[in-house]
Amino acid sequence: MSGPESIPLEPADLDAQAEAALRALREHDAVVPVDLPEGLRVWVITRYQEGRKALTDPRFVKDMHRLQHPEDGFAGKRYAEDILAVEGRHMLNSDGAEHTRLRSAVASYFTAQASAGHEREIRQIAATLAENVASQERVDLMSTYAQPLPELVIGRIIGVPDDTMPVIGRLSRQLSSRDNPATAPMRRAYSDLVDLVRDLTAHPPTDDAQTVISGLQKAVVRGDLSRREAASTLMLLFAAGISTTATGLGHAAATLMCTHAVLRPLLGSASAASLVDEILRHHPPIQFASWRFVPVDVPVGSTTIPAGSLVLVLLASANRDPAAFPAADELVPDRQAPPAPLTFGRGPHYCIGVHLARLEIRIGLQTLFERLPDLQLINPHQHTTWRGLLLDRTITSLPVITQTIP
Repeated sequence: MSGPESIPLEPADLDAQAEAALRALREHDAVVPVDLPEGLRVWVITRYQEGRKALTDPRFVKDMHRLQHPEDGFAGKRYAEDILAVEGRHMLNSDGAEHTRLRSAVASYFTAQASAGHEREIRQIAATLAENVASQERVDLMSTYAQPLPELVIGRIIGVPDDTMPVIGRLSRQLSSRDNPATAPMRRAYSDLVDLVRDLTAHPPTDDAQTVISGLQKAVVRGDLSRREAASTLMLLFAAGISTTATGLGHAAATLMCTHAVLRPLLGSASAASLVDEILRHHPPIQFASWRFVPVDVPVGSTTIPAGSLVLVLLASANRDPAAFPAADELVPDRQAPPAPLTFGRGPHYCIGVHLARLEIRIGLQTLFERLPDLQLINPHQHTTWRGLLLDRTITSLPVITQTIP
């Protein structure tokens, strides 16, 4: 018996016409087999209720080694954007007790309380960067503000010198690109990042250090983690803590530049946090939740996803599902008791950096527009170019004018 017909998905489908492409997938069915450019078939869950259930269903596993046959999953091959599933051993490619152990090694650094403790430092970093933006008439907001802000913040929390973070950010962005990870440049980038991590962890931990690196080193000494697990965890935090927040901040800033009279004044009110959450619902920084695998047949709605398959939950489509969110395509900062968006996932793999990301984006927007109230996009936002397709679809550049030209 043949299954449902698959739909091809290309990077161009998620460029200027992304909203239409994602809506078409959701309207097609709650579960759609999709063929990626490299010939890889994945099952995409497009709607809110089905996506929410899948994110908490233990039959959707993160550890690809739990698949039963060599031809399952990636079938021993490498594909673009597979690195968080394939490389290393960390909380994002493990399940159950292993996941809990690996996550607990760093969870205390990213609680709501711990994140709030960095507010003053985030404001200082944002203010310095905003001054740099203000010193130029025309500037790329991504490279001068949206990218360096989370780089510097996560670097200081982890314990990395400021001058090293741009290198780490560049390597992390390269590794999450659409290039095949088996190519020589990608392997070299991975090796360079591993070397940097080894250098950063070469010295014994100190008792007074409150950084993630020191905490991981102490966990290794106690025997709670292996050195490989500690290194993989650092590389995961670099990948997850920079690009997604930069995308969220850049897109939010562009959105507010397009809606000055209606939304931007809310940044200075008690509704600022709700505004940020609504912008992130409307456009999640990660379009697809990271890779999941099904060792057994799993029925979802009227479709059965066959054992051995790769599965992606399409957060950007689920968050626009009209069955869950009235006026789903509109930005409504004062939504009354809506269901929780899936922007940061759900269940045991709920984003560990959610509190920090929300805080960075809110402070980043407030600081930027307080310093530059006349900031304007040079090009309409619908003409913004993006790179990536699945897990790391990011803005390539965001040219702006910093002051009104008479």
